[in-house]
Amino acid sequence: MSQTLIYSLIIIFVILSIGLAFLIWKLFTQQQLKKRQQALSVIAHANAAQEQKNYLVDSIRIISRSMVDGQCPLTEGCIRLKVLIDNYSPQLHQQSELQVIELMYTKTTHIPTLDAWKSLPSKDKLIYQKEIDSLEQEHAEVIRIAARFLKEYPFEQRVH
Repeated sequence: MSQTLIYSLIIIFVILSIGLAFLIWKLFTQQQLKKRQQALSVIAHANAAQEQKNYLVDSIRIISRSMVDGQCPLTEGCIRLKVLIDNYSPQLHQQSELQVIELMYTKTTHIPTLDAWKSLPSKDKLIYQKEIDSLEQEHAEVIRIAARFLKEYPFEQRVH
C-alpha cells in the first residue's frame, strides 16, 4: 500500500472517531438532561401530592372543629368529611369511630344539594329538613365523637 493511501485512511478514521466521539458525547448529555428532568418531575409530583394531602388534612380538621363547635350542621359536615376522607384515605372509614359519617352520607344521598336544593319548593325543603333533623337528632352524639376523633387524629404520623 502506498503511504498516501495509508495517510488518507488514517485521516478518515480520525475524522470518523472524532465524529463518533461527538455523537456519543451529545447522546450522553441528552440522556443526563432527560434523567434530571425526570427527577425534577418526580419531585414536583411528590410535592403536589403532599400539598394535596395537607389540604385534605387541613380541611378535615377545620370541618371537624366546626362540627364540634356547632358552627357546621352535622349532616353537612358528614357529607363533606365523607368526600374528603375518600380522597385522603378511604381505609380511614373503617375506623369504628367514623362509620357514622358513612351512614349519614348514605342516608342523605337522595336529598338534593346546591342548586337542586335552591330550586326545590319550600314544602319539599321542609320535608327533607325534617328528615335531616331526625337523622341528626338520632346520631348527634356519635357524630360529635367522630368529629372529635378526626379533629385530634394524628394524620402526620400516618404512613400512606
